[in-house]
Amino acid sequence: MSSQPSTHEGVAPAPLKLTDQTNYLPRRKIITVFLACAAVGTTGLLDETMISVALPTISSDLGAGSQISWVAAAFFVTSTACQVLYGRLSDIWSRKIVLFVLMFIFFVGNIASGFSQSFIQLLIFRAISGIGGGGLSTVAQIIVSDVVSLRERGKYQGILGASVAFSYGVGPVIGGLFVEHSTWRWIFWLTLPLTVGSATAVYFFMPLKTVEGDWRQKLGRIDFIGSLLILLASVLLVLSLTWASGSYQWRSPHVFATLIVGGVISVAFVIWEWKVPAFPVIPMHIFKQRIVIGAGITQTINGFLTVVQVFYLPTFYQLAYGYSPVKSGLLVLPLTLVQTVASTGSGLIVTATGRYRELILAGWAIWAVGLGLLATLNEHSTVGQQVGYSLLTGIGVGQTFQPSLVAVQGALERKDMAVVTAMRSFARNIGGTIGLAITGTIVNGILASHVEKLDISADLRQSIIDNPVSARAGLSPEVLSRVIAGYHAGFRTTFIILASLAAFAFFVALALMSHRDLHRDDDAKLKAEGKKFAMGTRGVQKEEQPVTNK
Repeated sequence: MSSQPSTHEGVAPAPLKLTDQTNYLPRRKIITVFLACAAVGTTGLLDETMISVALPTISSDLGAGSQISWVAAAFFVTSTACQVLYGRLSDIWSRKIVLFVLMFIFFVGNIASGFSQSFIQLLIFRAISGIGGGGLSTVAQIIVSDVVSLRERGKYQGILGASVAFSYGVGPVIGGLFVEHSTWRWIFWLTLPLTVGSATAVYFFMPLKTVEGDWRQKLGRIDFIGSLLILLASVLLVLSLTWASGSYQWRSPHVFATLIVGGVISVAFVIWEWKVPAFPVIPMHIFKQRIVIGAGITQTINGFLTVVQVFYLPTFYQLAYGYSPVKSGLLVLPLTLVQTVASTGSGLIVTATGRYRELILAGWAIWAVGLGLLATLNEHSTVGQQVGYSLLTGIGVGQTFQPSLVAVQGALERKDMAVVTAMRSFARNIGGTIGLAITGTIVNGILASHVEKLDISADLRQSIIDNPVSARAGLSPEVLSRVIAGYHAGFRTTFIILASLAAFAFFVALALMSHRDLHRDDDAKLKAEGKKFAMGTRGVQKEEQPVTNK
C-alpha cells in the first residue's frame, strides 16, 4: 500500500503528491504526439484481431484441439486483469515510462509466441503479450487527453477511435492472408517492426512532462495491496467466464468456485480502496458522479456487443455461406469503415458544438436497430443485407465509444483522468469477456440440441460443437444442413439479446449521462504554458503544480 513518510524530530511529513501531467501543446506538436499514439494503439489492436482467423490452423499445427480458444483467452485474461492498473501507474511513473515498459513486454511476448513449439508455450507467451499489449491503447488515450483541452479532445479521441476501427477491419484480413499464403507465426512477428517503430515515435515525438520524485518516492505511492487484490479478482472472474464460454458448464466446480472467490476478492478490493490507501488504484469518490456509473454500465455493454459481433459475424459467414476466412474478414470491413467515419465525425461534432449527449443516445438507438436486423440474417440472405445491416452497427459503435470518454473525463477533476480512462477500458474488456461466455453458452447449447439426434459419433458431435467451421468440410449434406440450422438459431438468439442490450444502454445513458460543459477556466493558461514547454522553455517545468489526492 502507499504510506506516508515517517516524521523526523517532530516535523510533520509533507503529503505525498502526484505530478499534474497536463501539457496542452500547440497544434503542430499535438499532431506528432497524436500520430505516435495512433501507431501505438493500432499495433496492439492488430495483434488481437489478426489471430482470430488463424486459430483453426494454429490448433492443427500445435495439436490444441478444442482448447485452442485459450490462445486468445490467455492474452485477454492478462490484458484485462492489468488494465485497471495502467492509469494509476502512469500517474506515478509518467505516461512515457509506462508506455515503454508495456511495449517492451509486448515485444518480448510476441517474438516468443512466433517461435512457440507447443500449445503450452504459446499460451504462456500470449499471456505475457497481454500484460503489455492490453495497455497500449489505454495509455495512448490518456496521453492524448493530457495534451489536448477537453473540448478539442473529442476530435482527436475520435480519430484515435478510427485507428481502433481500422485494426478491427484490417486485422482479420491480414491474418487470413498469412494463414492462406504463409504461416500463422507471421501474425506475431509482423507486430515486431510496428512495435519498434511506435517506440521510436514515442521517444522522439512525445514532449511529455516528467514526474517528480526519485524511484523510492514513486514506489511508496503504489497501492500494492489494492493492485494485488484487483489482479486476483480480475484473473479469477475472467478465468471463470472464459471457462464458462467453452471448457466447462456454468454449474461446474471450476466455474462456480472461481466466480465466487473472484467476487469475494472484488468486495475486499472495494473496501480496501475506500478506506485505506493514500493513492488507491481506483479512488471510490469518482463513483459519486452519475456519469461515471453510466459510462461504466454502457461501456461494459459496448464491450459485450463489439466483441460478440466481431467474433460471430465472420464465423457465421464461413459456416452458413461457405466463405473463406479472407472473404469473411472483407465482409466485416464495411462495418469498421463506417465505424471509422462515425468515430471521427462524432469527435469533430463534439469539438465544434461542445455537446456529446445527443451523439451517444443516437448511437445506441442506431446500434440496437442494426443488431435487430442482423438477427434476421439466414443462409439465404444476400450480401447486400449482410453488409447493409452491419453498416448501422458501425455507426452505433463509433458514436458510443469515443464520445463517452469525453463525457466521463469532463465529469471529474484532472487528477482522476488517467484512472477513469483505464477504468473505462477495463469495463469494456470485462463486457467482452462476459459477452463471449454468455453467448458461447447459448450458441453451443442451441447447436448441441440440433445435432444430438443425428446418427453420428460422439466425437464428431463434440467436434462440431467445438468448431463448426473446421468440421464443415467433412460433413454430409444432411448433417451440414442441421449444423447450419442450429448455428443460425443460436446466432439469431444471440443478436436478439445484443439488440435488447443496446436498447437498455440507451435508457441507461438517457438516465445517467447528462451533459456537462466542456470548457474549463484554466484552458487558456495551460495552452500558453504548453506552448512554452514545446519551445524548450524550462520555466514551465519548474512551475509544475503537483496535485494532491483530495
